[in-house]
Amino acid sequence: MWHTCLLIITASCLAWGLLSAAYFVALSMNEVAKNILFYALLSTSIHCAGCVIDVIFDRDFDWKVERSKGRPIVLGTITMTEASILLAVLVAVICYIFTLGVVGLPACGGTYPLMKRWTYWPSLFLGFAASWGVPFTWVATTGQFKWGMILNVAIASCCTSYIYDAIYACQDKDDEKAGVKSTAVRLGEGIRPPSSVFGVTFFACLLRAGYLNGQRLPFYLMGDVAPFLW
Repeated sequence: MWHTCLLIITASCLAWGLLSAAYFVALSMNEVAKNILFYALLSTSIHCAGCVIDVIFDRDFDWKVERSKGRPIVLGTITMTEASILLAVLVAVICYIFTLGVVGLPACGGTYPLMKRWTYWPSLFLGFAASWGVPFTWVATTGQFKWGMILNVAIASCCTSYIYDAIYACQDKDDEKAGVKSTAVRLGEGIRPPSSVFGVTFFACLLRAGYLNGQRLPFYLMGDVAPFLW
């Protein structure tokens, strides 16, 4: 279930950049649809590869955490060899779709599992990693840099990724016992104030991006309100 949420977040980060850029250059609906399908396939492939890397790297931790005890490598239903083959196939798909997509793989999936060993702020790192696609989609669609838009949308996507991953970490009560670092382990009950700051920053940056891009009401409803309804 949570991997589905993270997939939606990853796709949303790309979608904000893509749809804002499409609005900026008045892209036709046919082109918008083609771009949505392209980036949806790319983000899904990168996310799936990241999940495989996560499961491979965390196999020595997963059996210690109640939520992850049922993962296939821990149960032995999938071997390391099979997982490695699946990862190789996914990387090949990413290279075939978009060579620069490989840039996002180390950021989104390849290094995030390691952050849980090195820092108490892996959620913040994931936020930066999930935002790598914003400048790519904007520049690829418009052919120009508009740093006000790019930075505001990227910061907004970083904040929403942080919030969801922090909520995720709060559910793993066994993390500290297993030796996994997280924002929830570091802050404990004090996690709400910084999460609230990230939430306010998300709204502010996306509102600012909408203003800079001359967006209308649907953007604010879908961009600022919808992500928090579900």
